Amino acid sequence: MALRNYFVLSSGTRKLLAVTLSVALLAVIFAIFHYRGINRSEDPRVIRARYLLAEYDSKAGGADSYLFFNLLDSAAAIYSSVEDYENSYEAGVIFNDKCSGLLLMAMYDSLMNDSARRALLNLSMDYCDSSIRIYEAWSKEWGDLSEEAVAQKLGTAMREDDAAFEGYDFRKIFRKRIKDIILAQVEIDRRLSVSLTNKGTAFRHLMMQDSAFQYFQKALSLWDHNHVAESNLSVLMGGEPVKPGLIESLFPPDRRKRTTGSNSNDD
Repeated sequence: MALRNYFVLSSGTRKLLAVTLSVALLAVIFAIFHYRGINRSEDPRVIRARYLLAEYDSKAGGADSYLFFNLLDSAAAIYSSVEDYENSYEAGVIFNDKCSGLLLMAMYDSLMNDSARRALLNLSMDYCDSSIRIYEAWSKEWGDLSEEAVAQKLGTAMREDDAAFEGYDFRKIFRKRIKDIILAQVEIDRRLSVSLTNKGTAFRHLMMQDSAFQYFQKALSLWDHNHVAESNLSVLMGGEPVKPGLIESLFPPDRRKRTTGSNSNDD
């Protein structure tokens, strides 16, 4: 029997394949235009920095995270060169990423001596302090502004006649930046809580337990779903590490919603 006889398709099968291929093709076309639209709405002045941060996130996460700090440095240089990003929350993200990377190295590099470990922990706290300072200053400046107020304030530095926007839809980019800031207003307490937790972790490993306790408590006052701070606090008090429940692991709280105590940025 000829080989082709094994692959005879019925009329119904051919129709099904045609529909399936058409749907797949439409999905690909939609994805191309969708992501192209997203990229075209990103600020061209800093889009390279966003790619660098995404690349860092994909490579970092272990004791060797410091090997990729060049990506963070390049992103920081881009943000600092643009007037309306120089002191934005993105800079705080970069400093906290460096803090986290050094903390992981200090905690998990078994070949490091105590002197080098302490120096690394202190350096990580310097980066952490920078992220906290930026987050707190940004929150005071932008945290309570309405969408209209954000647009008005942003318009003083982000201008359509900037040559960087030539060939782009400025209004789309401007609206996207407003949305990013509005989302960051919700996210800022969580980000600050993470930085405070990192500082508390550094204090804990420097055997400064009272200071660690205070920072973990403050971190939880800003974001009560901060399980890292909760777990560290439990251990400091002689308890066991805290793990999130099964349901909470599968369905974590919506980070776009403010948590209990999230508006208390005092100190």
